[in-house]
Amino acid sequence: MTRSTMQAGSDFPLSPAVRSAYQSLYDALQSALDETMDAAAVEAMNPCLAMIDQVLTKDDIYRLASNTINLTALKRQIADTNKGLKTLREEVESIASHIELAGDILAGIDKVLTMVPGL
Repeated sequence: MTRSTMQAGSDFPLSPAVRSAYQSLYDALQSALDETMDAAAVEAMNPCLAMIDQVLTKDDIYRLASNTINLTALKRQIADTNKGLKTLREEVESIASHIELAGDILAGIDKVLTMVPGL
């Protein structure tokens, strides 16, 4: 069954109900194959079982690819965010060092003014 032969409006990836229907049919066919010795039945069911397996497998691949794309985008976003955070940290450290320096200068001024009052 190809994508073009599926009904219009089908969900991709497969909706849980559709996936469950395929899985149930697959399980039923597999069980029937396990229990039969009828060569004609095996010959008739095997191709369908394989096609259903491909639908389920390709649905898994589609979901994985979608998740991989999302994961890749998330990793890229995290890397960009962390790069920005590192830049911000450097800026804050620079500001903090200036504040520390300003504090040292102000402390020095205060010390001088307290030691030499009235000038």
